[in-house]
Amino acid sequence: MKRLFRPLLFTVAVMSLPAAAQTPPTQGWPANRPPTAQPTPQATPPAAGAPAAPAPGGQTQQATGTPPPIPLPQWFVEIDTAKKGEVSRADFLKYRMKSFEELDANKDGKLSVEEFLKVAEPPFSQDVPNGPKLEERRNRAKTEFQNLDTNRDNFIERAEAEALVHSEFNQYDTDRDNKVTEPEVRLIVQRSLAREAAARQEIEQRRRQGMAAINDFIDMQLREADKLDKNNDGRINQQEYLVLTGPADGPQAKGLLPYDIRKQLVLRKFAEIDANKDSQLDRVELTGAAVKQFLEIDANKDRFLTEDEFKKAQENETKKMRAIIQAMQPAQPAQPRPAPAPVRPRAAQPQPQQPQGLAPGLPQGTR
Repeated sequence: MKRLFRPLLFTVAVMSLPAAAQTPPTQGWPANRPPTAQPTPQATPPAAGAPAAPAPGGQTQQATGTPPPIPLPQWFVEIDTAKKGEVSRADFLKYRMKSFEELDANKDGKLSVEEFLKVAEPPFSQDVPNGPKLEERRNRAKTEFQNLDTNRDNFIERAEAEALVHSEFNQYDTDRDNKVTEPEVRLIVQRSLAREAAARQEIEQRRRQGMAAINDFIDMQLREADKLDKNNDGRINQQEYLVLTGPADGPQAKGLLPYDIRKQLVLRKFAEIDANKDSQLDRVELTGAAVKQFLEIDANKDRFLTEDEFKKAQENETKKMRAIIQAMQPAQPAQPRPAPAPVRPRAAQPQPQQPQGLAPGLPQGTR
């Protein structure tokens, strides 16, 4: 699509009429933080270009060359209250099953659909700005219930929930010693952050696919200018630029505006770009004109040009050129209006005779 961004500078219009650190998925089980709830806020590494956090002694982590530590997930901090730097399988299971016990209102050791849908409501899930509304959270919970009900008996039994919690623990327990240590957790979180960053980058690349950044736009405009530089001196003079006028006559000129009008339009565009008025267009002037044009086209100011923005710019340029062309064309002399035809007098119509001896309008017998 980038070929769409090539004209305007060198073609005269109308010549022819990232995210918080998160842990791996819990295999669908809501555990202490249901999937429909918002993630617990956690520490995140500083964004690229952001100032580093102060380190002891007043120095920043960037200044000391030490990268910021990978943040621990909230569940690890809450379980490891003794600060031993590890979490056992039993403690992890107890912690994760808290939400199951809270949802099991009748304490029968299993969750019905009605009980499970409470994960979409406070205190399990809260309304947040720009977040899913209650009805959407309930619909997600219904889908989640079907995934968790592995034996399809319309209940989530405790054994089904515990099996998923053990599966989650196994993702962290890489050495299979039935405990999760800080290094193991940080490694998993680091991999998760890397996957999230790669996914965000892929989404951004897809979003910007076919768009033109300012550097792309400038390069394209300069390449178009190089085609006009016939003597390869790095500049474009008026004679070289006038090539854009097109043929003066012949079959190729058919359907084009009159040659003198096209020439005036091209010279007008040349004068707009020629900032120092030396009748030469150098690369500084061409770059400046391209930047100015880019900023005018970039309607949403996101530093990328979309096809819609460019089409809108073309429409505006066409309207502008039409107004200029209309002003260039000589006004047609007013044609004298034909004299109106003489009005012939109507023939005199005989007036009705009034009856003698009676006053006008009086009835008989009133004299």
